[in-house]
Amino acid sequence: MALFSEIHEKQNVSEVSSHNREEEYRHAQQAGAEAVLVGRETLATVVHQGKQLENSEAIADDTVYTVDYANRLVRGMTWSGWLANTFSKPVNAPEYRNSNIETNKERTSILKPLKMYEFVPESCEAASQSIQNYHLNLQVFKDCKTDEQKGTCRLICDDMYRQAVLKITEVLTQSERNHNSYINASTKEDNTKDFALQLKEDLSYLRQRQYILQQVFRGVTANNSLNEDTQKTYYLSNGVTAQQELQDQHLNTLSKQIQELGSLAGNISISTEQQAEVVDSLNSKNETLHFQMNVMNRRTEQLIKDKSWGQQKAEFSYYAWIRHNASGRYLSIAPNNDSILNLSNALNEKCIFGVYTRRRVLGLQNKYSRGWVGRNVFGQLTCSANSFNRRQEWEADGDDWSDTTLLVVSGGWGAGGYLLLEKGTQPIIGGYDLATKTQAPKWCISEFHIPSLYHTVTN
Repeated sequence: MALFSEIHEKQNVSEVSSHNREEEYRHAQQAGAEAVLVGRETLATVVHQGKQLENSEAIADDTVYTVDYANRLVRGMTWSGWLANTFSKPVNAPEYRNSNIETNKERTSILKPLKMYEFVPESCEAASQSIQNYHLNLQVFKDCKTDEQKGTCRLICDDMYRQAVLKITEVLTQSERNHNSYINASTKEDNTKDFALQLKEDLSYLRQRQYILQQVFRGVTANNSLNEDTQKTYYLSNGVTAQQELQDQHLNTLSKQIQELGSLAGNISISTEQQAEVVDSLNSKNETLHFQMNVMNRRTEQLIKDKSWGQQKAEFSYYAWIRHNASGRYLSIAPNNDSILNLSNALNEKCIFGVYTRRRVLGLQNKYSRGWVGRNVFGQLTCSANSFNRRQEWEADGDDWSDTTLLVVSGGWGAGGYLLLEKGTQPIIGGYDLATKTQAPKWCISEFHIPSLYHTVTN
């Protein structure tokens, strides 16, 4: 009787344990299904955002063309602008709808085009070639059709990856030895190490792409696996217990969910990289658009002023010094010639300028010589004008003048000209394009307090 009771108790414990295991399996599978669902929704959202970004880029292309064309029209309304338009190329309509077809194909492809390295150090040639070979074989792997071809190509890719790792490691090791052999490592060794690290980064990127390709292939071939009925027959015919069958089915379900999650993660990674490229392109186009809009505004304001009967009076703001931020030197008139500007190491009376405002433009009058900073009829920088006229109008960036470029409005056929430094010391008027703006020096305009001083100007 006691033996029967003990057996019955063990059976109850076994049933409870089996029930708990089934409950754990069910919770795990439910969590996996929820993760897959979230992944699918995330991928759908990312793809939708990508389409919106591409549409925004197309609109930006149209807007840039419209602004460029309007700029050309406004410039042609003056004799000098008409002459400039005659000897310049017309603005062409954007061809992004056709030219971006190849770009879109590249963005939707898992693998980017083969990367060609320039100026490869001699010690890195073998490693560079091994990475290119690995990349080419990945392209073959991507185009494989049958499972046999995919399996063979995957093995070849794995072997090429190992060979590339060995060659890069060999280059880094040799570079480290050469670095330790000398107290001062040569620039050549530093360049070799930097290039080897770049190769290592590129190889890691390609390896990640191989994993994504393998996950995509698994997702395609998952339906070719044994179905549940076939697996169940196999288990029963081989004497597999119900517990083992339940466990294998659970693992099989989790494996499929993990494979799909891996594929979703790979696709999300590719989509985010594509969106990052579009965002960078949009940022560049928006910056160009903002710059061209300012150019058109300047030209339009000049046309309005030419057609107006009167001119708005300038208002005195304050006295200030103008310092070159990179060198810490001050903009000043030359010691022996009041009409020439240069940079001074010391802040003195020749470095003080009266700042006047007229709408969005500035006027800079030297306190010592009473001359206005601007350009003469030959387009050269000077500080000899007796009044604040069109050639003496300047613009700064926004409201923060502690780190700003300076642009004379009348330069560049009315588009403006940035204040540059020739040979790092001599102020001159340069071009007005976006490339010039990025290279233009930054200046700090700061108020200089002079007690009991009041000054106005009339035109």
